[in-house]
Amino acid sequence: MSAPSRFDADPARLRERLAGLSGLERLAAAAGERPVYLVGGAVRDLLLGRHRADLDVVVEGDAAALAAKLGGESVAHDRFATAKVALDGVEYDLATARTESYPRPGALPEVRPASLDDDLARRDFAINAMAVPLGRDPQLIDPHGGLGDLAAGMLRVLHERSFVDDPTRVLRAARYAARFGFTVEPGTEALARRADLSTVS
Repeated sequence: MSAPSRFDADPARLRERLAGLSGLERLAAAAGERPVYLVGGAVRDLLLGRHRADLDVVVEGDAAALAAKLGGESVAHDRFATAKVALDGVEYDLATARTESYPRPGALPEVRPASLDDDLARRDFAINAMAVPLGRDPQLIDPHGGLGDLAAGMLRVLHERSFVDDPTRVLRAARYAARFGFTVEPGTEALARRADLSTVS
């Protein structure tokens, strides 16, 4: 059964919705030949038709270099290969495509440059593991079935160690459930109940 029309990921519909986001042309121009993608919560909210003033972006390259090219006021976090830029009323959250590992439960992640697929696989829930390429014909990249979960109003983690690696994801699940009226997938709920929240500050 196809997803409801409000979650239609047809390229023409995506293009129409992307046109409503300010700052994307400037971002694509600054990226040049570097592949750059709208990702995570920005794609989720795009499909939900929700307005947001910040853009979550992954670049297959140096996020700090892209931030510098955008101009404006920027703050780089070298340890996590991320940068934040505020420009013309738009906040860009830029990240180098990366993978991560956790030396112990609740520890800060150790990150390494990687592919977009690896970057999406490290995320918290399937609804936040989607991407749309910028600067070329838009198409939804959805390797973990996030669109189906979004249509079903469901939160589902991507792997069994998700809450062990980052216990704050339990709190995030509760926040998303309240904000969007979503249910938590039974397997995800079971993992959340077993999670140790003692490391959450």
